[in-house]
Amino acid sequence: VCFQFSNQEDMDNFLPNVGYEAGKQSTPTKCFEGEATAYEKFASWQKGDRRFKGYGYQWQVDCTLPNGIQELTCREISRMQGEIDLLDDLQKIYFKTKLEMDGWFRWPGYDDDVESLARRFGIHTEWPWTALMSHDDDRSAIANGLSMSWNDMNSKFVPSSHHEMSLAHVEGPGYDQNEYSGHLSLKSMTSDKLSKGGIHPRLASNLFHLIRNAPGTTHIVAVVDGQAQRSYKELLALLNTNISELFKVYGNRVFGNAGKLDDQDLIPISSMNLMNSNSSQSSMTLLELLRLRNIKIHMVPIITPSLVVEKTVCSGQYSFAIYLAARYSADYQVIMYVDGDTAMIESNNERTLNEILYDRFFGRKSSKCAGHRMRLIEQYVKPEYNNNESVLQCTQSLALDKRKWQYVLKNCNLKEGHIVAPPDLVY
Repeated sequence: VCFQFSNQEDMDNFLPNVGYEAGKQSTPTKCFEGEATAYEKFASWQKGDRRFKGYGYQWQVDCTLPNGIQELTCREISRMQGEIDLLDDLQKIYFKTKLEMDGWFRWPGYDDDVESLARRFGIHTEWPWTALMSHDDDRSAIANGLSMSWNDMNSKFVPSSHHEMSLAHVEGPGYDQNEYSGHLSLKSMTSDKLSKGGIHPRLASNLFHLIRNAPGTTHIVAVVDGQAQRSYKELLALLNTNISELFKVYGNRVFGNAGKLDDQDLIPISSMNLMNSNSSQSSMTLLELLRLRNIKIHMVPIITPSLVVEKTVCSGQYSFAIYLAARYSADYQVIMYVDGDTAMIESNNERTLNEILYDRFFGRKSSKCAGHRMRLIEQYVKPEYNNNESVLQCTQSLALDKRKWQYVLKNCNLKEGHIVAPPDLVY
């Protein structure tokens, strides 16, 4: 990690006799060296999949700064970064990584992996410290609160009921792309004024079900930072839309009785049935509905090179899942990480998603497993049905018809890879 100063004297006085002065710098800069450990983050099936020929794979890099120096703790560096506009001595804080890896390079004119040259190559990165900053960088607060002998009965990290359990459901990183110069590229927000950035087309219909069955939770939407401003504007526009306009058929039918929305109980999917509709048109916006159900939306811009989402397998999702657990493990007792087009539907009319997951991880019959992988029904949506009402009607019909449900479980290809887990165990 490197600190850039306005003058030589301030640099010399900052942790004297520790670190080194960076060479070939136009301004006085002192750097401190740590250790980095890299782990490959890709599944074996992807290595031989022809669809990913020419694509890269994510690596997780863990960095450790010198121990026992207060000025080099994450929390102290972030404090200095937060006050940097008020300081006369410090101008910039950034971190660099340098790795060497084994590589195989094709000979010019050959398109055969066998005809390749083995050679080591270097990877150099440089990022502003703000790319690492969290809302609270005191990681020691988590570890200091743990007892030496784990006890589920009195640990403050184990909720006593589903009402106390903090749950986050996460999607992303979302982005919009197009073809530019013959290959897929992140879409320019200045060229396409109608792009919704990283906001998934299914966000509204998925929130519909989370409002029903997951009150008091947080929905995290991760977006690529180059499209964060557009994504934020689109999300604000969505939140300020009237629910009778957003969900023309089901909005007032399910959420029309405002007096019953703040009791934090399950609104069963059976309330979508036509015969249950006795409510009048509501002027409530999506934002107001979310507040009544105590659901928060948290948008997280992910600072990453465009190459990550353009030329790596699964567009950086493997590395993002690790980042998610490391950054938010102190805030949530359970994190669910699923695709942006996933609708979470309860299997009966009695328990909320909160209750289901509480029983799975902390209840008396819990298997105490670290995490649970989910199997999802993945269905192609024809363009003529690509709207909120048709998608909601599809999930309603499937969930309420036992015959269709059993047929799907027996005959459809159920996709795996989505996970729900206590976040302190994911990393």
